[in-house]
Amino acid sequence: MLSYRKELDGLRALAVIAVIVYHANLQFFGVQIFKGGFFGVDVFFVLSGYLITGIIRSQMENGLFSFKDFYWRRAKRIIPILITVLFVTSSLAYLILLPDDLIVYAKSLQSALLFGSNHFFYGEDSYTASASIYRPLLHTWSLSVEWQFYIIFPFLIWIINKQAPRHLFPILLGLALLSLLATNAIVKVDPDMAFYLLPTRAWELIIGGLVTFYDRSGLQKYRQSNLESFAYKLIPIIGVFLVLYSMVSFDHSVSHPSFLTLLPVLGTCLFIMFSHEHEFTNKILTLKPIVWLGAISYSLYLWHNPIFVFFRFIKSDEFTLGQFLFLVAISMALSVLSYYFIENIYRRKKISPGLKFAFLFPLISCVIFSVSTPLRDGYPERLGVVAKAFDQLKRNRYYREDGVKMCANQDFENTCKLMGEGDRNLLLLGDSHAIILSEHLYLLTKKKGWTYTNFSLASCSGIDGYYMTEISKTAEHCNRNIPKIAEYIENSGNTKFDIIYSIRVDFRFKGNDHPDAQESVINKLNYWASKGHNIILVYSIPKHRPKVPNYIKQKLGATVFQMNSDFKELKVRTPYKRYLDTTKEGFSVFDSIHGDNVYRVYPSKVFCDEKWCYGKSSSEIYYYDDDHLSIHGARLLVDEIAKNLQ
Repeated sequence: MLSYRKELDGLRALAVIAVIVYHANLQFFGVQIFKGGFFGVDVFFVLSGYLITGIIRSQMENGLFSFKDFYWRRAKRIIPILITVLFVTSSLAYLILLPDDLIVYAKSLQSALLFGSNHFFYGEDSYTASASIYRPLLHTWSLSVEWQFYIIFPFLIWIINKQAPRHLFPILLGLALLSLLATNAIVKVDPDMAFYLLPTRAWELIIGGLVTFYDRSGLQKYRQSNLESFAYKLIPIIGVFLVLYSMVSFDHSVSHPSFLTLLPVLGTCLFIMFSHEHEFTNKILTLKPIVWLGAISYSLYLWHNPIFVFFRFIKSDEFTLGQFLFLVAISMALSVLSYYFIENIYRRKKISPGLKFAFLFPLISCVIFSVSTPLRDGYPERLGVVAKAFDQLKRNRYYREDGVKMCANQDFENTCKLMGEGDRNLLLLGDSHAIILSEHLYLLTKKKGWTYTNFSLASCSGIDGYYMTEISKTAEHCNRNIPKIAEYIENSGNTKFDIIYSIRVDFRFKGNDHPDAQESVINKLNYWASKGHNIILVYSIPKHRPKVPNYIKQKLGATVFQMNSDFKELKVRTPYKRYLDTTKEGFSVFDSIHGDNVYRVYPSKVFCDEKWCYGKSSSEIYYYDDDHLSIHGARLLVDEIAKNLQ
């Protein structure tokens, strides 16, 4: 059995500090502190692999290992505090989150309860995407990875010990190398898969396990004055340096996890292997306050992210230093309480029946809440008189009528299409700003009896010649669809389309790394117009800061129950001149498309007057974030588009 090592709790303290500061996006004089703080999770993985492997190997070698005992001990360590955090977080989510956000939260809660949140968030936004700072349970992805590892790894070691006990180390090393090689390949084509899923994270946990094969007894026997002594004192310092260097020097733009991740992983291994009481890093990381912080690090890791996220919903996306310290103090207070009154109690060898059943109520409550919230559309009735304004801001999908399900972000072969007998053939093309129009265009064409095809795809131009250059699932999806869309339109024979084209033109053409983007869009749309297709250009909508629904909620109260009739008088607006200034480059692209069959739709006619552009009316919210229309705003813009389809 591995003996307790205070310095490892010290290393946990360093890791959790890095993660917390990273999640706060804390900056001094414009410089982000711990911009690579996400490497703290890699440190946790290595430590977990080391401790779990040590326990399993020791018990198996002494004939004491029991799968039942192993999983029971892991469950006692992980689940009670997790359920506590999920219950409290869900209660706050019900009080604070708007219906659409609450639905997303409930789905993430369901995945966290099943230890599958890494798969859930893999299907959502990237970990580094701007939307991720509004996900209270995003940090549970790493806990899911560890739990999935715990399920598989004991059986793996048990089988190897039965079949080839002398080859345990080379087999584990081979598996770690295979996982690392696969990770380095996958991160180039699907970074989110590499980041979130167990097969591409397993190598970090296994490498931690390999450290248990190193015999540390020699560390206590070396002579104090020779070269060996110097090496044993230097190596742990190098290890901690590699960890710190990774955390302060790299940011989320690097490929991660990859070969680069070996820096903090190997640094952690060096520290685990060679740290001892006679060297510098051990003396620092075994200081009582640091060890204590490491001891509560699991609770602190679980509590800090929901607290940060709810602050962003209530107050502001950015933290001042004072706000950061205040939020950390709250996190610390909750962590201390949960460590002493939950973690320590459930670590006992024997637990009373009462304690075993104590978490049935919060567990069942979380399960019911996670299932019922999407069914109840996020409980919009919580908002009282303004419920209708916030209702389904971001629906943007068809229901199953006419055999149509989702009508955006589809592979070309699964494109949503509504067949009609009318004389018009509508085709929607563009990025997320086209997607927001999809539902009302569907309803319009269904009413008119027209044919409607939806090729809209998030972040995608939809134009042959203007491909996405970044590495992501979305880019791969987009670039695969683009040439097929062009072929579909250009080989349509006598069929003429009304091509409704909508992208965030000022964003797509400002600082774009595709040098031919503007020319590609202009040439292609002019070409289609020359072939007789109607081109309906939807110019950029005004952008607001911050996100409109969040701004409204912040102004009307910290909880949804404080929102009242003040909504009617609240102004959400941005200067019309600013709108014109920020969109002029993109507008010039659309202005370069000509022809008698080119029609222009200006959102400013709907949402602006001569002085201001508005984010809401007295009864409706026009946006679901800062620059995407809500289902209510999209209806108004589609009404404007319909004027060009008479």
